[in-house]
Amino acid sequence: MSRLAMCLGRRYVPKPPMKLFVLLAILTDCRRDTLDSPDALRAALDAAVAAGPFTGLGTLVVPFSPQGVTACAVVGESHIALHTWPEEGRLFVDVASCSTKESVERALDAIRAVFPEGKLAVLDERVLDGGVISSVAR
Repeated sequence: MSRLAMCLGRRYVPKPPMKLFVLLAILTDCRRDTLDSPDALRAALDAAVAAGPFTGLGTLVVPFSPQGVTACAVVGESHIALHTWPEEGRLFVDVASCSTKESVERALDAIRAVFPEGKLAVLDERVLDGGVISSVAR
């Protein structure tokens, strides 16, 4: 028992290291009209937050001119961000959570359901574990 713990009259139990589960993905061949729809992006974020399940704290959806949308949900566990390139049929997905690996995977699955024609071209999953970064195969 440490001196501090003895002074406080209790046993010190160290916290486990922080873990952050990060998923980055690119979907290709998505429909241009869906990629350029702020409503579709908001629906994708709402579905991802519910699927996590995450604690939704706020959502921002920003359409760009002449095309494209960026949407972000701040959640109690971290964030979900979507960026679109309608002219290329691409959607970039960024999900980070201190919850579980499964929660970020469920979020991606929910987003993909809004873009069913999209093909998963890139998937990068990582675990940031107390300062150590490791890739995760899916």
